[in-house]
Amino acid sequence: MLLHEVRRTLRSMAREKLFTSVVVLTLALTIGATTAVFSVVYPVLWQPLPYPESEQLVRLFQATTPGAGAGPHKDRTRVSLPVWNAWREGARSFSGIEGVRVAKQLLGGAGLEARLTVGRASAGLMPLLGVRPALGRLWGTEGEVPGRDRELVLTHALWQRLYGADPAVLGRSVLLDDTSHVIVGVLPEDFRFEPEVEAWKPLALDALKDGGNTLRVVGRMRPGVSLEQARGELLPLTLAAADVPGEPRVGVHVEPLHAYFVEQSLSQLQIAAGAAVLLLLLGCSNLTNLLLARGSARMHELSVRLALGATRWQLVRQVFVESAVRAAFGGVGGLLLALWGRGLLTLFIPGWFVSGPGLEPSLLGIVAAVSLATAVLVGVLPALHASRGEARAVLAPMMRGGRGATSLGWARSALVVAQLSLALVPLVGAGLMLRTLWKLQAVPLGFEPEKVTVAEVFFPLEQSPDEARALIARLETLPGVDAAGLTAALPFSGEVWRETAGFHVAGMPPPSGMPPRAGYVPASAGAFRAMGIALKQGRLMDAGDTADHPPVVVVSEAFARRYLPGREPVGVRLQLDRDAAPREVIGVVGDVPMERISVAPSGDLYVPLGQDMRKSLNLAVKSSLPAHQLLALLQEEVRAADPNLRLLNVRPLDRVVEAGSARVRVLGGLLAAFALLGAVLASVGLYGLLAFWVTQRTRELGIRSALGATPRGLLRLVVTQGLRLTGLGLAVGLLGAGLLARALSAMLYGITPHDPLIFVGAPALLFLTALAASWIPAVAATRVSPAEALKQDA
Repeated sequence: MLLHEVRRTLRSMAREKLFTSVVVLTLALTIGATTAVFSVVYPVLWQPLPYPESEQLVRLFQATTPGAGAGPHKDRTRVSLPVWNAWREGARSFSGIEGVRVAKQLLGGAGLEARLTVGRASAGLMPLLGVRPALGRLWGTEGEVPGRDRELVLTHALWQRLYGADPAVLGRSVLLDDTSHVIVGVLPEDFRFEPEVEAWKPLALDALKDGGNTLRVVGRMRPGVSLEQARGELLPLTLAAADVPGEPRVGVHVEPLHAYFVEQSLSQLQIAAGAAVLLLLLGCSNLTNLLLARGSARMHELSVRLALGATRWQLVRQVFVESAVRAAFGGVGGLLLALWGRGLLTLFIPGWFVSGPGLEPSLLGIVAAVSLATAVLVGVLPALHASRGEARAVLAPMMRGGRGATSLGWARSALVVAQLSLALVPLVGAGLMLRTLWKLQAVPLGFEPEKVTVAEVFFPLEQSPDEARALIARLETLPGVDAAGLTAALPFSGEVWRETAGFHVAGMPPPSGMPPRAGYVPASAGAFRAMGIALKQGRLMDAGDTADHPPVVVVSEAFARRYLPGREPVGVRLQLDRDAAPREVIGVVGDVPMERISVAPSGDLYVPLGQDMRKSLNLAVKSSLPAHQLLALLQEEVRAADPNLRLLNVRPLDRVVEAGSARVRVLGGLLAAFALLGAVLASVGLYGLLAFWVTQRTRELGIRSALGATPRGLLRLVVTQGLRLTGLGLAVGLLGAGLLARALSAMLYGITPHDPLIFVGAPALLFLTALAASWIPAVAATRVSPAEALKQDA
């Protein structure tokens, strides 16, 4: 019987090609958008991490404020070696506490040349996570001895990208920063810990010789231990650790590993999921209204089936089968749209949770679940409508223009109100995000990215300031090059690689507790000239600022305002926690947003490369030459300067700036797409309801016209009906929009969550759309001829 009804539905769909196309397209858009969002949200928010008893895994931080804490806080820092050792030796609430240090290094050998993010990890990290290699082996405690940390374990993605998944890679020798390493293993494909890391090696103690808070620490709590108990045990161990100058050791944070991974994107994920649910409900209400109107038109068919002995349950089942078959077709189209759309979403959420664009079981399961939910939501009211077919058959002759024509009007009207209110919510959200983008465009960058090319340079030796100066001098003499320089950090480099330093004014007693910290950037003067960072006072560093000369520093205007108020900055001596001698401030430069464009600069310290040289630096070159010509010239000059120098990841500085607002742009685009689709569905739903209303009340409208009603009066009658529903829908939608605005508040810039322009403009836009949707059937009502209307019942 069920198969028979499926075949009947397919025949009906084949006969009604236009109606079927509209329904399936609406379903595909609704299911596709919803699936694209939830296929990314699900593995992030609800899928456990791929480790045994992953709920016991936590991230551990030191804190810069007294006491202990939990959850995402601005005052947390990474962990120092003394504190890590104290935790490992004294904590009994943990079965293991392991450390990781991450750095960028150059991989070479056998024709390879690539920049890698390498994680140095203590020997117990992988066993703590319960990870076994997919190929080869891991490293042991012997790798923690300085000089014996030359074993490399590749991630699965790097193994595929560089070596084509060749099993013979084991035992192969490669160069990592010009030091020979041996590849001993490959990690499994689902390994997701520290997702930016592409290769792993042992953490030798000499990697921590520079001190400071550099360790990323993960622990596994013993069964039955709570977060509060773990914090309570770690805090006294932290306070009792060996004193390190400038070390923040006054508090502890303990956070579940899963919560730590998703905290940066939690609000975006929740907003995206909420918008997807709204769109799903909106699409379902639109289709339900459409099917209700069609059900009224086919009431004669259903009544005949009842008269021939069909039960009401059979009619209900038929309607549900029709909904399920249409949802299946829509699900197939939605799956294709989801595969295309989910790639966009990973731009603003942690993409390492998503295995890729393939048809993994979770994606297919989400498509099936969303399609089933859509079939049920769309089928409920039409099924109830169909079950009343017997009474409708008796009243069928009276339905044209009589009370029967509107006996189910309340249901369709309620659905239209729901559509309008659901459409307003993402429309307001999109408006707020687009206004934020507009405001961000006006934020002064503090530098000039136009015509600036940046690249990563890897120097073969750690202490090579002379080589760096020679390279810059060579590049600045090239025709078409206006300026060139080196810097350890670019604007919008973000928090992951941002280096900081504690400090206090020399000659004054250091502050009690944790000293203030500022961004710390080794750089050359050419980097400021190339990027157009203005010198406000004093001078920049020069060739004479070397390690055998007095230490100096250049500060930003924000640093001077915040930490040296009312003082002349030039000449002030600052004691940095990483320096033995104080540094004299020699200049003040303009502010640059080093994290992201929406975060106001808090203050930065720039030190000469001659006094703090780095192996990996960013080259900035300002030139009017075409990009391809400049790239060839740079590669040639770098090789000529030193065959061992490496120039990688060449890109325009404009692209770095665009990446600084990528999340806001993508979330704004997502909400705008949902808002556009929602407005279209809502207006189509309103139009369909009023068009059906006009058709069903043709006789009444003809009589009104015969009794003297003017076309303007009939126009007002229909438009008023539509605007009454619109007003109610907008009133309800404003409540939901207010809740969304509160959720978006952390991502807004330069506007309030209840920006008047948006909260007036968005309803006005939707009102005009609804007015246009009401006007077309209203005009049709004015053209009803009394004679033709009365003939319908003759």
